[in-house]
Amino acid sequence: MTLEQANSISVSKWSSLVVLLTGNFITILDLFIVNVALASIQRELHTTSAELQLVIVAYSVPYGALMLNSARLGDLYGRRRLFLIGMAVFAIASLLCALAVSPLMLIGMRALQGIGGALLMPQVYTSLRLLFEGDDRRRAFAIMGAVQGIAGIASQTIGGYLIELNAGGFGWRLIFLVNLPVALFALAAGRALIAETRAPVATRLDVRGAVVGAVGLALLLVSLLQGREYHWPWWSVAGPLIAIAMLAYFIRYEAQLSRRGGVPIIEVSLFKNARFTIGIVATFFFFSTISSFSLSLTMLLQVGLGKSPLEAGAIFTPSAVAFFAGSLLAPILAKKTSRWALSIGVSIYAVGLIVAVAVGFRAQGELFLLVISLVLNGLGQGIVIPLVLNSILSTVGDREAGMASGAFSTTQIVGSSFGVTIVGIIFFWLVETTGVSDVGRTVSSLYGSAFSLSTTYNLAAVLLSLALFFSLAKRK
Repeated sequence: MTLEQANSISVSKWSSLVVLLTGNFITILDLFIVNVALASIQRELHTTSAELQLVIVAYSVPYGALMLNSARLGDLYGRRRLFLIGMAVFAIASLLCALAVSPLMLIGMRALQGIGGALLMPQVYTSLRLLFEGDDRRRAFAIMGAVQGIAGIASQTIGGYLIELNAGGFGWRLIFLVNLPVALFALAAGRALIAETRAPVATRLDVRGAVVGAVGLALLLVSLLQGREYHWPWWSVAGPLIAIAMLAYFIRYEAQLSRRGGVPIIEVSLFKNARFTIGIVATFFFFSTISSFSLSLTMLLQVGLGKSPLEAGAIFTPSAVAFFAGSLLAPILAKKTSRWALSIGVSIYAVGLIVAVAVGFRAQGELFLLVISLVLNGLGQGIVIPLVLNSILSTVGDREAGMASGAFSTTQIVGSSFGVTIVGIIFFWLVETTGVSDVGRTVSSLYGSAFSLSTTYNLAAVLLSLALFFSLAKRK
């Protein structure tokens, strides 16, 4: 892997990091911030519940489906270039989201946001992997993890505050307008401050692999995210089956193309690396718990306990603070405990989930215990997220870094979608089938029980990821 730096004197790896992380921040922020605005969007644009769900799905599907392709495009045409193109697309889409006058326009522009996010995010991961070495790499990934985690966790608070602020009467539209100054900074500074990198491969794209892989992932994500909303019609079952067939063909085709000396979207041989494969599977289960836990907890707080969006968002604040502390602790812990730091972080996160399950069952209104749970969750995530990407990318060479970053990014999104689906099925089924008409049943106890039972999935998934990370540590 060669590093192209025509302006190597004026461009440093640290200046690159500052600009790259602006993209990391706003794309993760937009995965979550829209959740607190859904009720306001529904009132103003008169959306149906299905259209409201599509506001979320329209962002997630292209974001997840195009990750592998955009990672490869960065390898071929330059990662700085793809980052800036993606940021420009994201900024334009954010402005158009804020100007949306109909549900269809908002859904379409959310999809365009997802495309922009997918273009820029893998470039962040790969650039950090290539620009930094040793302790500097651990510090860079720790900073990136802090930014990413705070964007995800604090999105509820930021969104609730912006909606309640209602500056200029823009209301929910502010959650999209807030992206613009960040994006404009990245576009203005990016060309001068980001070091360009690319892979030493022929400049051609595997078009067939790109189309088949993207369509297969899109089918899988749409089926997972929309099936429950429509009570699992035939297409929600047929979609995953077709997607699996397409992805199987994609894998076979990519392997054949590689053997013929072509340039595939992803080298299938990557998965012959046991450490890389174990890390990817562990990542899938770990990230399947984060968005899904946020979903069930938000429902408990806003519907079960009657909190406003701002109040519910504020309850997440201790988790954001703990995440930041954990991300600062992560590189120190990695240096002191070497291979066991990931397992320690996942264990702390698991304890937080155990406390959360107990809170839902026994004392739904006991916010002190809930805050303790969120602090443990944030601390555990803060340790894991900065370390896991570095740990996985360290299992591959520089030549494979772009493809490995794309695989990691895709795993995050697909895992998150899978977790939201499983927890959503459990949570809403329990709410709908139990109801508050049962003797002695209150809304808070109903939602508390649903929260606890659905969180048992999160706990099981985290324990499985812990076993896999423990296995990965033993292989070092």
